[in-house]
Amino acid sequence: DQWIVSDETLQSVWWRQSTFRRDAFADPLPLEDQLRFSQWPALMRGLMLFENAAWYNLPAATYKAESKPYQLRQAALLGFHVPETRMTNDRSAEVSDELGDPIAVKSVDTIYLVGEKTQHFAYTNAVSWRDCADEDFHLIPATCQALLEPKLDLRVTIVGDRLWCHAIESDDREIEGDWRLRPKDRLSYRPYELSDGLKTRCRELVKQTGLRFAAIDLAVSDGRDWFIEINPTGEWAWLDADGKIGLAIAGELVRKNDAA
Repeated sequence: DQWIVSDETLQSVWWRQSTFRRDAFADPLPLEDQLRFSQWPALMRGLMLFENAAWYNLPAATYKAESKPYQLRQAALLGFHVPETRMTNDRSAEVSDELGDPIAVKSVDTIYLVGEKTQHFAYTNAVSWRDCADEDFHLIPATCQALLEPKLDLRVTIVGDRLWCHAIESDDREIEGDWRLRPKDRLSYRPYELSDGLKTRCRELVKQTGLRFAAIDLAVSDGRDWFIEINPTGEWAWLDADGKIGLAIAGELVRKNDAA
């Protein structure tokens, strides 16, 4: 068992865990596990009462920023190019007329399902609207977007005011579809220089969503830089070959203590 003791001297918090669990279970958990999974996260979220601490990131801000409709709207208001988007479960909607065909189909929120012996994760797929809008389409809402092809995938990592951008390629080429479906040994990551204006918009998006750390996915297509999503709990170690991102995170966490 671990106990956490905090008082007004708490200076900084690295909140890495998602705000809420997304696991789905076929059978009820043992009662002790149900208690543990409900009460410990509640206590951790309750640490938000230490408002003077530097949070990376505040759970309330994380929860809000994870909302795809909210982040797409905020990005558009800041001047990002955002693919035409429709979230619907209506198979009769005129999606192909609005977005073209094929389209990019995504979940509204991260889908992570756990079976007895299997795990399921949903990726972005390029499909024809006719094939997508079948008799089961109404069961859950889906995010439909105009398809960006060809494209160059970019990952922007922001820690405080510091920013890194990497292009993601496979066999030194742009990737068709969701790059996460490619074998890791065929992926490569190279530094990519954003325009000053795009750097400013990325930093402003992180600030406006109440975050201090974020991973932003962009795509370069048809001569434009497109906003895909912002992830307040994004992975970063896979891009940190020189350790600078990790050092920046550590530096942000101790900076308030140094200034005190």
